[in-house]
Amino acid sequence: MRSFADILFQSMIKQNPDLLPLADTYAATENGKPGALVMMSCWSSVTGLNYIAQFFSDSETGQLFVTANLDESGKQAIFFGRLKIEDGLIGELELYIVRSRVEAGFVFLPEEMKKIPQQWTADVPAGQKASREELLAVGNAVFDGSSGEQFEASEQSVLMEMGGIVYEDPDYLEAIMDEKAASEAPVTIPASFIPGRPSDPDARVLIADVEQGVVISFGVVSGFVSAYIVPGATASCFVPACMIDMHRKTVEAADKTGRKILKEMPAAGLTAEIVCFHSGQIQGIHRYVSVQAPGVVSSWV
Repeated sequence: MRSFADILFQSMIKQNPDLLPLADTYAATENGKPGALVMMSCWSSVTGLNYIAQFFSDSETGQLFVTANLDESGKQAIFFGRLKIEDGLIGELELYIVRSRVEAGFVFLPEEMKKIPQQWTADVPAGQKASREELLAVGNAVFDGSSGEQFEASEQSVLMEMGGIVYEDPDYLEAIMDEKAASEAPVTIPASFIPGRPSDPDARVLIADVEQGVVISFGVVSGFVSAYIVPGATASCFVPACMIDMHRKTVEAADKTGRKILKEMPAAGLTAEIVCFHSGQIQGIHRYVSVQAPGVVSSWV
């Protein structure tokens, strides 16, 4: 199935969607918007493939998921997407291309996409592979904040987002947690399913790669784009609605003297959540987000 990802990028670079073995009738979206491939920006702006970062496939459903660092006339863009193959033809293309931090919500690390932690690249220990049913249970819990399923995270697990490991400012964490930060330097965040996490009743569990111990779920997260204020930086970030009250504490506590602050505005995030799970534990989570206007729904539901 890797060959379908290869030809996908070749067709973009050559700006020729006719190179793809498409089904006579196919479904396609780019950043959530349905359309014919010939009308999409991927087939007019992409000038090169820097490298494929991660690749997962599910032979039972005929689907693949790929992330890549693409070149657009010298600028790096993050690509993530899903293809569905049937009888050797591509029937579905769910494509996302993110070009900036504002489109990603906050974290945008195309230059980090080659640096995949060993939790993702190491072979699954003998006898520790999760079954397909176990992976699907994990996938179903991703966007179900009320799920009673308990999945322990390994001590080495870290959260990744938009290409790289997430490092959070300790002052930000201190404002959220109402307790003194344990470090003065940016810290990693464990990859786990937090209680009260964002939910989407229409979330889709699409790919279970048993060999690599990975399950991928897609969901829509409602939230806000709000100011992100820490010492030395004034930016913005996408915050799920269920976490906005905690985030607002950081804005209220920040020193706003002489700063230009973005007003909080509603938004939504089309989200692909990749979970590495084996040995009975979450080994890592890698989240890809495309920020959209508020109230957006997935064309694939």
